[in-house]
Amino acid sequence: MDMLTVDISHLPQAGVGSRVELWGPNAPIEKVAAAAGTISYELMSAVMPRVPRIALG
Repeated sequence: MDMLTVDISHLPQAGVGSRVELWGPNAPIEKVAAAAGTISYELMSAVMPRVPRIALG
């Protein structure tokens, strides 16, 4: 099972169904990976095929 927890307590307007950016223009994957104690490749390869992806650029 894959799971992800994100603290959004500082965003009272956010909730179930809100759009999120796991990494991207506002959250570079290298910084997200460093905060998680890993590398960007591991994050990208861990996203399961059932997760919708939108590539911009």
